Amino acid sequence: MLLLKQLAVILAPTDPVADRTYLVVEGWQDEDSLLAALAIFNAEQYQYMITTGGPNVRFLSPAHASYAEQAGAFMVQHGLDAEKLIMIPAPESAQERTYLSAVMVRDWLALKETDLKGLNVHTSDVHARRTRSLYREAFPNVEIGIYAAAPQGFALNKWWQTSDGAKSVITELIGNFWVACCFQPGEPGSHYEKWAVEKSGQTSDSR
Repeated sequence: MLLLKQLAVILAPTDPVADRTYLVVEGWQDEDSLLAALAIFNAEQYQYMITTGGPNVRFLSPAHASYAEQAGAFMVQHGLDAEKLIMIPAPESAQERTYLSAVMVRDWLALKETDLKGLNVHTSDVHARRTRSLYREAFPNVEIGIYAAAPQGFALNKWWQTSDGAKSVITELIGNFWVACCFQPGEPGSHYEKWAVEKSGQTSDSR
Protein backbone atom coordinates (compact mmCIF):
# COMPACT_ATOMS: atom_id res chain seq x y z
CA MET A 1 0.00 0.00 0.00
CA LEU A 2 2.86 2.40 0.81
CA LEU A 3 4.40 1.77 -2.62
CA LEU A 4 1.05 2.43 -4.28
CA LYS A 5 0.70 5.76 -2.48
CA GLN A 6 4.22 6.74 -3.55
CA LEU A 7 3.65 6.00 -7.25
CA ALA A 8 3.34 9.66 -8.28
CA VAL A 9 6.51 10.56 -6.39
CA ILE A 10 8.35 7.69 -8.08
CA LEU A 11 7.09 8.79 -11.50
CA ALA A 12 8.08 12.44 -10.94
CA PRO A 13 11.78 12.45 -10.02
CA THR A 14 13.86 15.61 -9.96
CA ASP A 15 17.45 14.49 -10.33
CA PRO A 16 19.56 16.83 -12.49
CA VAL A 17 23.15 16.16 -13.49
CA ALA A 18 25.94 18.67 -12.95
CA ASP A 19 26.24 20.00 -16.52
CA ARG A 20 24.65 23.43 -16.96
CA THR A 21 25.22 23.99 -20.66
CA TYR A 22 21.79 23.04 -22.01
CA LEU A 23 18.37 22.79 -20.40
CA VAL A 24 15.92 20.92 -22.61
CA VAL A 25 12.28 21.94 -22.04
CA GLU A 26 9.43 19.86 -23.42
CA GLY A 27 7.31 22.47 -25.16
CA TRP A 28 3.87 20.91 -24.70
CA GLN A 29 3.83 21.70 -20.95
CA ASP A 30 1.32 24.14 -19.47
CA GLU A 31 2.32 27.73 -18.73
CA ASP A 32 2.98 27.15 -15.02
CA SER A 33 5.40 24.35 -15.85
CA LEU A 34 7.12 26.45 -18.51
CA LEU A 35 7.57 29.27 -16.03
CA ALA A 36 9.04 26.78 -13.55
CA ALA A 37 11.52 25.71 -16.23
CA LEU A 38 12.47 29.33 -16.89
CA ALA A 39 13.02 29.91 -13.18
CA ILE A 40 15.36 26.90 -13.02
CA PHE A 41 17.19 28.09 -16.14
CA ASN A 42 17.86 31.46 -14.54
CA ALA A 43 18.62 30.20 -11.03
CA GLU A 44 21.01 27.49 -12.20
CA GLN A 45 22.62 29.78 -14.79
CA TYR A 46 22.28 27.53 -17.82
CA GLN A 47 23.94 28.73 -21.01
CA TYR A 48 21.19 27.68 -23.45
CA MET A 49 17.58 26.54 -23.38
CA ILE A 50 16.33 24.03 -25.95
CA THR A 51 12.56 23.84 -26.47
CA THR A 52 11.19 20.71 -28.12
CA GLY A 53 7.93 19.36 -29.47
CA GLY A 54 6.13 18.28 -32.58
CA PRO A 55 3.20 19.77 -34.48
CA ASN A 56 0.73 21.76 -32.37
CA VAL A 57 -2.47 19.72 -32.50
CA ARG A 58 -4.41 21.43 -29.72
CA PHE A 59 -5.81 24.16 -31.96
CA LEU A 60 -7.16 24.27 -35.51
CA SER A 61 -5.15 27.41 -36.30
CA PRO A 62 -2.29 27.59 -33.81
CA ALA A 63 -0.13 30.70 -33.64
CA HIS A 64 2.95 28.47 -33.83
CA ALA A 65 3.34 25.35 -35.92
CA SER A 66 5.06 23.29 -33.22
CA TYR A 67 5.17 23.07 -29.43
CA ALA A 68 8.89 23.82 -29.64
CA GLU A 69 8.17 27.18 -31.29
CA GLN A 70 5.20 27.91 -29.04
CA ALA A 71 7.23 27.31 -25.88
CA GLY A 72 10.18 29.27 -27.27
CA ALA A 73 8.01 32.30 -27.98
CA PHE A 74 6.52 32.02 -24.48
CA MET A 75 9.99 31.95 -22.90
CA VAL A 76 11.16 35.04 -24.79
CA GLN A 77 7.91 36.82 -23.89
CA HIS A 78 8.70 36.13 -20.24
CA GLY A 79 12.23 37.42 -20.27
CA LEU A 80 14.50 34.76 -21.78
CA ASP A 81 17.32 36.22 -23.87
CA ALA A 82 16.51 35.14 -27.45
CA GLU A 83 20.21 34.50 -28.07
CA LYS A 84 20.09 31.75 -25.46
CA LEU A 85 17.08 30.02 -27.05
CA ILE A 86 17.29 27.03 -29.39
CA MET A 87 14.02 25.69 -30.82
CA ILE A 88 14.13 22.15 -32.19
CA PRO A 89 10.73 21.09 -33.60
CA ALA A 90 10.01 17.45 -34.28
CA PRO A 91 8.07 16.28 -37.36
CA GLU A 92 4.85 14.32 -37.36
CA SER A 93 5.73 10.66 -37.01
CA ALA A 94 4.51 7.25 -35.93
CA GLN A 95 7.40 7.17 -33.45
CA GLU A 96 6.97 7.80 -29.70
CA ARG A 97 6.80 11.59 -29.54
CA THR A 98 9.10 12.16 -26.57
CA TYR A 99 11.70 9.83 -28.03
CA LEU A 100 11.51 11.51 -31.43
CA SER A 101 12.08 14.90 -29.79
CA ALA A 102 15.11 13.44 -28.01
CA VAL A 103 16.47 12.16 -31.32
CA MET A 104 16.02 15.57 -32.94
CA VAL A 105 17.91 17.18 -30.04
CA ARG A 106 20.64 14.54 -30.29
CA ASP A 107 21.07 15.12 -34.01
CA TRP A 108 21.23 18.90 -33.57
CA LEU A 109 23.76 18.64 -30.75
CA ALA A 110 25.87 16.21 -32.77
CA LEU A 111 26.53 19.05 -35.21
CA LYS A 112 27.48 21.47 -32.43
CA GLU A 113 28.98 19.50 -29.56
CA THR A 114 31.92 17.11 -29.74
CA ASP A 115 32.20 16.34 -26.04
CA LEU A 116 28.72 16.45 -24.49
CA LYS A 117 28.82 14.72 -21.10
CA GLY A 118 25.48 15.62 -19.51
CA LEU A 119 22.05 16.95 -20.42
CA ASN A 120 19.12 17.99 -18.23
CA VAL A 121 15.48 17.82 -19.32
CA HIS A 122 12.48 19.62 -17.81
CA THR A 123 9.04 18.09 -18.16
CA SER A 124 5.65 17.83 -16.51
CA ASP A 125 5.28 16.06 -13.13
CA VAL A 126 4.62 12.30 -13.55
CA HIS A 127 5.83 12.26 -17.16
CA ALA A 128 9.38 12.75 -15.87
CA ARG A 129 10.44 9.13 -15.36
CA ARG A 130 9.34 8.14 -18.86
CA THR A 131 11.00 11.21 -20.38
CA ARG A 132 14.30 10.37 -18.69
CA SER A 133 14.10 6.74 -19.88
CA LEU A 134 13.49 7.79 -23.48
CA TYR A 135 16.26 10.40 -23.47
CA ARG A 136 18.62 7.74 -22.12
CA GLU A 137 17.63 5.55 -25.07
CA ALA A 138 18.41 8.37 -27.49
CA PHE A 139 21.62 9.44 -25.69
CA PRO A 140 23.29 6.19 -24.58
CA ASN A 141 26.66 7.88 -23.97
CA VAL A 142 25.38 11.00 -22.20
CA GLU A 143 24.35 11.35 -18.56
CA ILE A 144 20.68 12.43 -18.49
CA GLY A 145 19.22 14.45 -15.64
CA ILE A 146 15.59 15.36 -15.10
CA TYR A 147 13.41 18.08 -13.56
CA ALA A 148 9.74 17.34 -12.85
CA ALA A 149 7.42 20.33 -12.61
CA ALA A 150 4.97 20.30 -9.73
CA PRO A 151 1.48 19.14 -10.75
CA GLN A 152 -1.28 21.74 -10.71
CA GLY A 153 -4.37 19.57 -10.29
CA PHE A 154 -3.23 17.19 -7.55
CA ALA A 155 -0.60 16.54 -4.88
CA LEU A 156 2.04 13.90 -5.63
CA ASN A 157 1.64 12.30 -2.21
CA LYS A 158 -2.15 12.21 -2.50
CA TRP A 159 -2.57 11.50 -6.20
CA TRP A 160 -5.40 9.00 -5.72
CA GLN A 161 -7.67 11.63 -4.16
CA THR A 162 -8.43 13.43 -7.44
CA SER A 163 -9.49 12.29 -10.88
CA ASP A 164 -6.65 14.29 -12.47
CA GLY A 165 -4.11 12.57 -10.27
CA ALA A 166 -5.49 9.09 -10.80
CA LYS A 167 -5.71 9.52 -14.57
CA SER A 168 -2.20 10.98 -14.83
CA VAL A 169 -0.52 8.36 -12.65
CA ILE A 170 -2.26 5.36 -14.20
CA THR A 171 -1.56 6.61 -17.73
CA GLU A 172 2.11 7.19 -16.98
CA LEU A 173 2.48 3.89 -15.15
CA ILE A 174 1.21 2.09 -18.25
CA GLY A 175 3.49 4.23 -20.43
CA ASN A 176 6.55 3.34 -18.36
CA PHE A 177 5.76 -0.38 -18.52
CA TRP A 178 5.35 -0.11 -22.29
CA VAL A 179 8.70 1.66 -22.71
CA ALA A 180 10.41 -0.94 -20.53
CA CYS A 181 8.96 -4.02 -22.21
CA CYS A 182 7.89 -3.12 -25.72
CA PHE A 183 9.52 0.03 -27.10
CA GLN A 184 11.96 -0.69 -29.92
CA PRO A 185 13.38 2.56 -31.32
CA GLY A 186 15.56 1.10 -34.04
CA GLU A 187 19.23 1.63 -34.74
CA PRO A 188 20.58 5.15 -34.12
CA GLY A 189 20.43 7.16 -37.33
CA SER A 190 18.12 4.68 -39.05
CA HIS A 191 14.96 5.54 -40.95
CA TYR A 192 12.92 3.56 -38.42
CA GLU A 193 14.34 5.44 -35.44
CA LYS A 194 12.71 8.71 -36.55
CA TRP A 195 9.63 7.54 -38.36
CA ALA A 196 8.74 4.11 -36.91
CA VAL A 197 7.74 3.17 -40.45
CA GLU A 198 9.50 0.57 -42.52
CA LYS A 199 10.88 1.82 -45.82
CA SER A 200 8.46 -0.44 -47.62
CA GLY A 201 5.68 1.70 -46.20
CA GLN A 202 4.51 -0.70 -43.50
CA THR A 203 3.62 1.23 -40.32
CA SER A 204 4.76 -0.06 -36.96
CA ASP A 205 2.32 -0.29 -34.06
CA SER A 206 4.94 0.93 -31.56
CA ARG A 207 3.24 4.24 -30.83
